[in-house]
Amino acid sequence: MMEVAFSHVRSIVGAAFNVPFTIACSLFVILSGFLNLQNIATQLMRGWATVVMFVFGIKIVFAGDQNLPDQDGGIIVFNHQSHFDIPAIMMTTTKNIRFGAKIELFKIPFFGAAMRKVGTLPIARDNRNEVLKIYREAEARLKENTIFVLAPEGTRQKEPVLGRFKKGPFLFAINAQVPIIPVVIKGAHAVLPKDSLGVNVGAWSRTIQLEYLPPFPTKGMRPEDVGMLLDRVRERMDEAYQRL
Repeated sequence: MMEVAFSHVRSIVGAAFNVPFTIACSLFVILSGFLNLQNIATQLMRGWATVVMFVFGIKIVFAGDQNLPDQDGGIIVFNHQSHFDIPAIMMTTTKNIRFGAKIELFKIPFFGAAMRKVGTLPIARDNRNEVLKIYREAEARLKENTIFVLAPEGTRQKEPVLGRFKKGPFLFAINAQVPIIPVVIKGAHAVLPKDSLGVNVGAWSRTIQLEYLPPFPTKGMRPEDVGMLLDRVRERMDEAYQRL
């Protein structure tokens, strides 16, 4: 009972700390973006994620980061169950990763401006043509060793299972001829389920497991191969998710 009570207090105190801390980090990220210091921006985002995880008592166990490309760009696809999926990925690599995020998040003061300055992709989930246009415009950045992180489910899942995948991220990879790197995340749903406000309530500490799976190359693939690629990636991710 005491652990549950303390977890509620920690959630409230953590949220009170996280708001000004996120604003401060966002200001530095915006400045880094204006100065085109993308590596500095990446380090700031990783530092932000590390502190937030510590404050809320969340530990990360990860494997398979050797499957990330050494130099070239690529596209990470992950199963999305919590707002804490993104900081979990940030903490597990020093690569120059950038995310796709629903366009509504770009309206948040400071945070939205920071996302734009570091190259986060604004995803209009209900407008497929606009999403594909954004992907086409971002293809050149993949040649600059950027790795984009996208959620093929399109939104957080209410239950801790893999949802239905959309074709957009896979078509993006095929058109750019870069590999798809699947990532499976387990445990983030318990930290902050969809429609929940309390972070890590009910336990003093929780662990998120994360695994980078071997990449799926797209060299030589054509847009009509997108369905096959999607099915193969989802099958591999589902197998790994059940195993974790």
